[in-house]
Amino acid sequence: IAGTSMGAIVGGLYASGMSSDDIAKQMEQMDWISMFQDKPTRPERTQRLKDDDNTYLFEGRVGVSASGLNFAKASVIGQKFDLVLKSLTLPVIEISDFDNLPIPFRAVAMDITTGEEVILSEGDLALAMHASMAIPGVFSPVKLNDKLLVDGGAANNLPVSVVRAMGADIVIAIDISTPLLKQDELKGALSIISQLTGLLTRRNTEAQIKTLTKTDVFIVPDLGAIETMSFELVTEAIEKGMSAAEIQKQELTILSIDKEHYQSHVDEQSGKTKQHVDTVIHFVRFENDSKLDEQVLRDHFGVKAGQPLELDKIELGISKVHGLDIFESVTYDLVTEQGKTGIVVEAKQKTWGTDYLQAGIELSSDFSGSSSYNIGLAYTAKPINRLNGEWRTGVQLGEDPGVFTEIYQPLDSGARYFTHGGLSWTNNVVSLYNDDISRPEAAYDVAEWKLRLAVGRNFGNWGDARIGVARITGNADVSIGAPALEDIDFDDGYFFAKGRVDTIDNLDFPRFGTSASLEWLGSSDSLGADNDYDQVNLELGHARSWGDDSVIASIGYGSTISGDTPINNRYELGGFMNLSGLNRDQLSGQHFALITLAYQRRFFKSRFISTYAGAAIQAGDVWEDKNDMSTTDLLASGTLFVGTDTPVGPIYLGFGHAEGGHNSGYLFLGRPFFK
Repeated sequence: IAGTSMGAIVGGLYASGMSSDDIAKQMEQMDWISMFQDKPTRPERTQRLKDDDNTYLFEGRVGVSASGLNFAKASVIGQKFDLVLKSLTLPVIEISDFDNLPIPFRAVAMDITTGEEVILSEGDLALAMHASMAIPGVFSPVKLNDKLLVDGGAANNLPVSVVRAMGADIVIAIDISTPLLKQDELKGALSIISQLTGLLTRRNTEAQIKTLTKTDVFIVPDLGAIETMSFELVTEAIEKGMSAAEIQKQELTILSIDKEHYQSHVDEQSGKTKQHVDTVIHFVRFENDSKLDEQVLRDHFGVKAGQPLELDKIELGISKVHGLDIFESVTYDLVTEQGKTGIVVEAKQKTWGTDYLQAGIELSSDFSGSSSYNIGLAYTAKPINRLNGEWRTGVQLGEDPGVFTEIYQPLDSGARYFTHGGLSWTNNVVSLYNDDISRPEAAYDVAEWKLRLAVGRNFGNWGDARIGVARITGNADVSIGAPALEDIDFDDGYFFAKGRVDTIDNLDFPRFGTSASLEWLGSSDSLGADNDYDQVNLELGHARSWGDDSVIASIGYGSTISGDTPINNRYELGGFMNLSGLNRDQLSGQHFALITLAYQRRFFKSRFISTYAGAAIQAGDVWEDKNDMSTTDLLASGTLFVGTDTPVGPIYLGFGHAEGGHNSGYLFLGRPFFK
C-alpha cells in the first residue's frame, strides 16, 4: 500500500492491521474540529492559562525574540492529531521498517524546500502519516530526517509509481483529487488558491493515471461537494467511496480469495502486531530543548517507572506537558532497550519563541449614543526561570485606560504552590444614582494605583486558593454633579482570601462545567486605608447542554458586611448580560445581587467559528444600605441575542429590556457570562 495525504492515513492504518470497518468507525467518531486545534481544551488547561480567558486579548500570538517578530509556520501544529495517530498505531509502534508491517507500506510527502517527492519507508508510522497529510498553510511542516515535509499531493498525489517500485504487478488506484472549479465558481482569493493547488495536484495525478494498465483497477468516487478540508462529511465520503468500489465489483472480485484463505491471511497479519497489555514501564526519558527544569516536565507528565503502561494516562500526561504553553509539540515513543520497555518524551520548544505579543479589542454600543471601547496590548515573557515563571506587561487605551505589570511564579516543579504579584494603574468612571436610575446624581473619574501580592495553591486544573494583600492609592474627580461635590483623594489597603473552582468549557458560549468563587476582603488602617471595611463576594455559575442546546445559570452576590466601601471598590451593574437594558455600569452601590438564567442554541459549527442564538432573564439590584436589601427590590431584565465565537473574540448582537421602561440594543465584543 502507498498513500498520499488522507490516503496515507487510511492506507497506513490498514497496513498496520486495522480492518476497514474499524477505520471507518474511527474516522466517523473522530472530532475533526478539535483535531485541528492544538490548544488544550479549557478544562484541561492550568488555572493560570484559564485566567487568560478573562481578558479580551486575541488568541493569536506574535513571537518576540532577539531577531525580531516571529510567526508560526501554520495555524495547526498537529499536537492532538499526533496523539490520535500514535494511539491508533500502537500495536505496531515498535516496527520501524514499514516492509515489516502486516502489509508493506509507503507514505508520500513533499520536501517543501526543494519540491521533491519524499517516499517514507521507515521510522515512526504515525509521524510518516502526519507528514504526508501536513497540508501547507494548515499544518506546520514536519521535520523528518533533516527535511521539512508537507502534504505529498503536489509531488505525487496518486502514488502508482511507488507501489510499482514495491513490486506490485496489479494496482488498485483510488483518485480522490478535489475536482477543479469552473470559471463561474472562482469567486474569491481562497477559491483561486484552492484552484492553483488543484492544478498542481492534477498534473501529477494525470501522469500517474497514464501508467495504469488494463489489468489495474481505477476507482474515482463522485466527491460532489466534498473538498480537501470537508472532514465533517467523512460519513458521506465513505459512502461515496463504497459506491464507487461497488461499480467495479466485478474487477475487484477477480482479485479476491475465498473466506477461509482470507481469514488465514488476516491471522498471519495479526501475528506481526504487538499489543502492549499490562506492560510495565521501566524508564521514562525526556528530550527537552527548553530552559525548563526536567523535573517540571516529569511532575506534569505524571507517568513514572514501575507503573503499568496505560495509554490514556500517557496521553493525559502529554497534554499536561503541552499545557505548560512552552512547547510547539510534545510527542512520545515506546522503546525497548535491553529487553525493557520505556517511554521517551520529546518536547520541542516553540520555534517562533515563547515570549509573545497579544492584542485585543473590547467594545459595546447600545445604538443610542452610549458606547465604549478598549484596545489592549500585552507582552508576555516565559519561562523566565526553570520553574516556568511568567512576566506580563500590558497597556489599555480607550474608555478605561490602564497599564499593568505582573509576575506569576510557581514555587515547585509541579506548580502546586505559587506567588502572584503585580502593579497596575487604572482609570474608570463610577456613577452614583438615587431612586431615579434614568440619570446619575453624580459621576466620578476614578484613577488608582494598585500593588497586589498573593501566595496560593493550585488544585489540579480545576481550581485554586490564595491569600494576599493589596495597597491602593488614588483620586476621584467629579465629572457630573452639584457644585458642592468635592474631588476625593483616597487610600485603601486590604487583606484578602479567595478560593475558586473553574471547569467551564468556554467562557464565551459555555456549554458545560461549573464556575464558583468565594472571596473575603478586609481593609485595615494598618495597611494605610482611610477606613476599615469588610466585603464578601460570591459567584456561582453552571452550564449544561443537550445536543446543540445549552442552559446557563449564575448567581452573583457581594456585600460590604462592615464599614463603608470607598468609591474605588463599589459594586456595579448595568450593560449587556449584566442587567441588560441599562447602560454599562449604570448602577453602583455597597451591596449587589444578580441572578441569571440563559438559554442558547448552537446552529452552526466549524473549525473557525460557531454561531449561537439565545435568550436570558435576569434579576438584580444594588443597595447602599444592607438593611435595604430585599428580593422585592430586584429589577427584572430580559435579553435576546445572537452571537458568534470568532478568532478575534465573541461578538454579540442583542436587545435588552429592564424594568422601568429601559430598553437598549447592543453590539458587544467581549465576555458577558462568567467574567
